[in-house]
Amino acid sequence: MSVTIVNDYRLKAGADKDEAMAAAAELVRDFNDNHPGVQLTLWLEDQYEPLHHFHITVFDDQNAVDKIRSSEGIDRFVKRFYPHMDQATHLAPTCDVWLLDGHGVKKVKFKT
Repeated sequence: MSVTIVNDYRLKAGADKDEAMAAAAELVRDFNDNHPGVQLTLWLEDQYEPLHHFHITVFDDQNAVDKIRSSEGIDRFVKRFYPHMDQATHLAPTCDVWLLDGHGVKKVKFKT
């Protein structure tokens, strides 16, 4: 069964948002490039509160989650992003993700 992790982040007022978003972009690239157990990773910015962000990731299973938690990419992200963070909420329901047509999530390939 896949594992979906949702991180709800709020940046500090006066945070270096460009640096925080560069850290987020680097993390998403790392997930896509180096972790085949990641089915989908999205970084979302609230349109009405630009300091409010969500990071949603769907993993193949708990082993994929455990591998990423100890990765260099996470270490780099924490060092770069966390100084700009005011608060965070972390949710990790163990669930499968289904599209409206009934199919499971397929790996998303991004054009660069």
